[in-house]
Amino acid sequence: MRSLLFLAGLVCLSGPVFGQAGKFPPDSLVNVKVIPKNTPVMQVVGMMRNFAGALGVRCPFCHVGQEGQPLSSFDFAKDDKRTKLTARQMMRMVEEINRRLDTLPEHAQMTSHVEVTCQTCHRGVSRPMPLEQLIMETAQGSGVDSATRDYRALRERYYGRAAYDFGEPTLDVAAFRLARAGKYDESFAILKLNEEQFPGSSNAATFRGNINLMKGDTTAAIAAFREAVQRDSTNGEAQGRLRALTGGARGGPTRP
Repeated sequence: MRSLLFLAGLVCLSGPVFGQAGKFPPDSLVNVKVIPKNTPVMQVVGMMRNFAGALGVRCPFCHVGQEGQPLSSFDFAKDDKRTKLTARQMMRMVEEINRRLDTLPEHAQMTSHVEVTCQTCHRGVSRPMPLEQLIMETAQGSGVDSATRDYRALRERYYGRAAYDFGEPTLDVAAFRLARAGKYDESFAILKLNEEQFPGSSNAATFRGNINLMKGDTTAAIAAFREAVQRDSTNGEAQGRLRALTGGARGGPTRP
């Protein structure tokens, strides 16, 4: 499996087609299937720019042409790329969603216009998949080292933006899903990565305990749950697990 940064460019959910090769902007629209053919060309150019910005891509993502070459050399009318065919379906889907928004009971009381756009889901990435799923897939397909590198690269690029959720639960969930798939080594490595981001997290220790239980290592699970309670004495889940595993003993912090 390729890295997440490359995965972010595999699925196009933007733009229709317009114009003929040899001139840009073109005189007229050619081979349009979703946008009305009488739409002003420059209006369509603006729409394409919005699509590209919403997905964090450039024209060659959907259209036949080479990056860095003049747009006049592109053949926008061709349907050679699967990504462009997908784009048309996504545009139809957005239209349908917006039609349905008008049927919501509270729609008449809304004080501002509500509309779904590409940006609503994509938020700057072409594959709008939750980060925990991307990390899990990469760990399973390419190994935990690749997943760790990709997480750090995505965090460096997108942290502070709405593209991905870099909060604590994301990697906890990814680790738990890996454990359910029997990938325990990968699961513990992802938890370790999360604890680097959130040192001293009680929840991370709780997840570690639960995953050790799934693995069948009761001793390690008890140690993890005790650590979770040491980190946060109000962690009810860890306390409950400890009581169940130790025959009713309370899971309070241990003394040195």
